[in-house]
Amino acid sequence: MKRGKTWLTIGLTIGILIAIFVACAPPTFAQPTANNFGVDDASGYKNTYVEVPVNVTNVQNGPIISLIFDIVYDKSVINVVTAQKGTLTSFWDTPAFNNSFSWGTRVSIVYDGQAEHALQNGATGSIALLNLSVSGELGDTSVMNFANIQLAEGPPNYLVGTAPAKNGTFTLLLYGLITGRLTSNTGTAMEGVTVNLTSPDSGVIKTATTNETGYYSFTTIEIGEYFMNFSKPGFWDNATSVTVESGDTKTINRILWKKGDLNDNGASAEAGDLAKMKDATVGKIGVDYRFDLNTNGMLADAGDLAMMKDATVGTIEFV
Repeated sequence: MKRGKTWLTIGLTIGILIAIFVACAPPTFAQPTANNFGVDDASGYKNTYVEVPVNVTNVQNGPIISLIFDIVYDKSVINVVTAQKGTLTSFWDTPAFNNSFSWGTRVSIVYDGQAEHALQNGATGSIALLNLSVSGELGDTSVMNFANIQLAEGPPNYLVGTAPAKNGTFTLLLYGLITGRLTSNTGTAMEGVTVNLTSPDSGVIKTATTNETGYYSFTTIEIGEYFMNFSKPGFWDNATSVTVESGDTKTINRILWKKGDLNDNGASAEAGDLAKMKDATVGKIGVDYRFDLNTNGMLADAGDLAMMKDATVGTIEFV
């Protein structure tokens, strides 16, 4: 009986000690983290600068008041030249960065001391904007891998956590080239033709004029879909679309038809042209856009015949 009481006493003592230890143990805290931290894939043209945002997704166990990260990349393709604040850190101090490492750049950024400017739980967006200089050659790529990601909370614990890296790839792009030659319908090189290159988003972005041999060119053309228009007074416009890929050289040759030259001999408003227009008005011959001299959308109507007649005697000139 005495032995049983002894074991009971020992058990109670151990239980009390465990309870005291648990009660006195320091509380555990979850480290700050996020769903992911890093960049999306990016691209840019050689000898230009590209801004790449560093993003955090769904901050947890915050608020977060400072950040440190390394970005690893190929310095023969890209290099970080400046680091700026992101949308989530617009009130924070300007980021500090060091791009002298052979592997890439380290960035650190801290808040301005105002609690309301810390990254709150659920925060998603950019925490830094990296300005990259682009070099290399066509087809070059560089990893943009993240390491040493540190997310620090504020007082009283100042715990440091991390988040899964979201790595990206940077692809070097090369400008395209568009070149070509303009000739008349008789095969003669056309000097002084205006060539407009139009973007669906920006309107006319470049204009060139053909030289004495009829040639033109556009350099430093970005990847995209374009519309080209060729025009010269006294000739019908010609137009086409073109798609430019990275490093492309596109050759776009076009023919311009002289207004009033319906018999294709290179001279405008001659007797033969007047005869063709007259026959066209009564349906004796087929017609095309060149028979709409007054550009009203009606081919070989009375107005077109009158214009051709006036042009044959020099009363008007086609422009």
